[in-house]
Amino acid sequence: MKKVLIIISILLLAGAGYFTYDKWVKHANLTTWSFVPSDASLVLEGKVIKDLQTLQGYPAWSIIEESTGFDNFRKGLSFLDSINGEGGFRAVFERAPVLASVHKVSSSDLDFLFIVELQNISQNTFANAVIGRLQKSGYRFRTRNYNDFKISEISKDGKTLTFIFYKNFFLASFTPYLIEDAIRVISDSELPAFREKFNKLNDTGAQGLASCYVNYEKAGALLGAFATSDVDFSMTAGNYELMLDSSFLQFSGFSYAPENGWIGTHTEQPATFDMAEVIPENTAYLMHITSTEMSGWKEKQISYVQSQYPGIKKLQDSLRSQYDFNVDQVFDLVDEEIGIATLESPRAGTQQKLMILEVKNTQESLNFFSQLTQRIALSRGDSVYSESYSDNEIRFLAIRDFPSTLLGDMAAGFDQCFYINYRNYLIFSNDLLELKNLIASVQNEDTWGKSIQMNNFFGRANNAANVSLFVNVPRAWNNITTSLKPEWQEHFKENTNTYRSIELAAFQFSYLDGRYFTNYTFTQPTRRKSSIPKTSADNGVRFVSAIKTKPFLVRTHAHKDFDIILQDSTNTVYYLDPNQNALWSENVEGRIISDIYAIDYYKNGKIQYLFATASKVFMIDRTGTSIPGYPKTLPSSSKIEHLNLIDYDRSRNYRLAITDTDGNIYLTDKDMKLLTGWNPRKMNRGAIGPMDHARLGRKDVMISLQQNGVINLMNRRGEFMNGFPFETRQSLSKNYFLRQSNSLSNSSLTVISEGGELTEITLEGGVVKRDQLIKTSADTQFRLIPDTGSDSFIIIRNEGNTYEVLDDTGNLLFSKDYLSEGPILVQYYQFGAGKDLVIFTDQQNKALYIYDKSGNLITGNPLNSEHEVSLIYSSAKKEFQVFTTWEENLELYTFSY
Repeated sequence: MKKVLIIISILLLAGAGYFTYDKWVKHANLTTWSFVPSDASLVLEGKVIKDLQTLQGYPAWSIIEESTGFDNFRKGLSFLDSINGEGGFRAVFERAPVLASVHKVSSSDLDFLFIVELQNISQNTFANAVIGRLQKSGYRFRTRNYNDFKISEISKDGKTLTFIFYKNFFLASFTPYLIEDAIRVISDSELPAFREKFNKLNDTGAQGLASCYVNYEKAGALLGAFATSDVDFSMTAGNYELMLDSSFLQFSGFSYAPENGWIGTHTEQPATFDMAEVIPENTAYLMHITSTEMSGWKEKQISYVQSQYPGIKKLQDSLRSQYDFNVDQVFDLVDEEIGIATLESPRAGTQQKLMILEVKNTQESLNFFSQLTQRIALSRGDSVYSESYSDNEIRFLAIRDFPSTLLGDMAAGFDQCFYINYRNYLIFSNDLLELKNLIASVQNEDTWGKSIQMNNFFGRANNAANVSLFVNVPRAWNNITTSLKPEWQEHFKENTNTYRSIELAAFQFSYLDGRYFTNYTFTQPTRRKSSIPKTSADNGVRFVSAIKTKPFLVRTHAHKDFDIILQDSTNTVYYLDPNQNALWSENVEGRIISDIYAIDYYKNGKIQYLFATASKVFMIDRTGTSIPGYPKTLPSSSKIEHLNLIDYDRSRNYRLAITDTDGNIYLTDKDMKLLTGWNPRKMNRGAIGPMDHARLGRKDVMISLQQNGVINLMNRRGEFMNGFPFETRQSLSKNYFLRQSNSLSNSSLTVISEGGELTEITLEGGVVKRDQLIKTSADTQFRLIPDTGSDSFIIIRNEGNTYEVLDDTGNLLFSKDYLSEGPILVQYYQFGAGKDLVIFTDQQNKALYIYDKSGNLITGNPLNSEHEVSLIYSSAKKEFQVFTTWEENLELYTFSY
């Protein structure tokens, strides 16, 4: 019997011991982290209530307020607050440590799990008093058991908050199974918590506003709730501190990458970011790669591409056997930097890209690619393509998707590959026109390296990272929104101004002792005013006689600002400096009928100005002195109707295209000496505009439209090209749009008839489409309005006093009514980054209306104008300047939106 009692005692003690261990010892070391499931996408740590109050003082709060993904966070806090009276929860828990883990809960939704450690009597008192208050306040309350845990649910107005109190912890979520997941984490010893799974993650040190821990495998899936596909980050986990100031938001800390991932191939010392001088301002994305030991990265990169992209490996093998070309050889030419730039496209469905290689030896690199192109041409029986453009030699590399052979899918999209050399860079592009535009951007200093905005941003980002993705959010906006799921596209569309006010972003990784120092840097949005202020003229000049032209803005060699040229009713031309002081005036005995063109006649950097009246062509410099022999007249007695300045390849070997009132075309050199085939080129009907020129590949195309609807394409000798003349058999609107590509077959010309037939033809004379736009009556008239940069166009549909603005596919953008019997002038400016303006000038009422593409009057009130306007945008100042003329007045208005 005694032995039995001893055994029973031992068993009771063992049972009591196990009970004590299970209830107290086993969970004695519980922290808020003990409840976080390992499948959380990310975890935010901090004194959340206090942190949110601090965050509300920064511009970034406007983004959070509009974020649907953050809705449950805000609603949860508001819900808890309402339980104890407005502000009660916040007052009690203001400084309580909180974790908020983020989870993907459906294909298009995310939610939060809140975990709060109750640290003092007031918090426990608050928790114990909650249930009693609920029933008195109209809340529905119920409890249920799950794995021996008591789960409570509060419901009101269709929203249910699920929560538990366990020991000194409070857990809550609007998604019930997230609470159940947390219970399983502490109940099942086989189920690791977040910090156990990612044991490399260290405490960040709490230097910033809050800490953020990321599970990149799940974070990619989380982004899949917004995007049409999951995102592969090529990393496992990371921990970061959130830092804020009045203009920047930054997460900085460390990331961890698997060795077989792409980030894991970067294990060398990073180099500095120097190629900003050749990144054009219209860049939407730049993937930038650096290494001080490029040869060390080369082997890992080649191995990664071959293992991940079997198709590219096959292409590499084919190039090696056919042309004796090895990818290794290209990497051996590279110095420290590689860039892949995606440019903002003004046209839907197109994507212009650049690959930029910083090379060690420019001549050696050019020789390498020259020999490669020669081997390819010899093998294919082709000639080697090259052309001179603005003192640069453009070459063609006949390897489809050549950049992807080096970098994989991130460099895809190069169906064709043109390249140039600039300083110590080789620059490749999939679009010949964009390569030429890049040359102009570098010459005009329209690059990231010359941008105040970008340099301020680079000052906050990491100047030496192995991998950087730079994003200009407004310029990347269309790409961002089209990659979203339809429901999120609608949300972003409704909150465009808020989200797009995040201007720049950088995602950067730098190798350091087996991990990657990480910076995620964002320029914070500025607060937008609720109403648009009234716009008034900043300054202006009043002339003796009425002004009869628009104010022409002209570049000069004397300074970087614009000078102004205009003409009054006495035919006097005035030349004004940027401060609107008249430098000279001259009576030209006729009305200016052309644009005003800047021309470097002597090729010495000094600028002259070319324009025409009906009887003469003038060329005058900034001092008012005419070029010797000017003004000049046509050899016939015909009147001049149109003038255009042509520079085939930006070599300053100018040509003057002059059309007379009979439609005859004269093409001359800069001294107006007639060229063969153009003395004149006789047409059977008048032209609706000046003859224009385009260079497509190595072909020069001369374009002229006639009043009877005939489209003429000619070569430089004035001979019709195959497929032309093309007869539309319609009375055409004045303007046309030329969509340029790398060949005649891939380029097209779009016209619209006055009756609304939209016709697009290739430059080989083939019809791409011919659509009749909707007419509401027989009196409906149509016009095509190209933007000032000739990158896109809009369509105006007019019936009576109603003017409708359509996009380039005929979809309605907005409609306006004007109480005017006189003509309405329309202009279209497309600056990119969402800065697109449609401008209406009511000549009868001398009123100017400037709209965005949604039809909002962005100046707050109509401005004064009687003629077309000239408008410029300063990205540094983020403001527009519009110059107008009306009656005897020249006025300048400044505004922003």
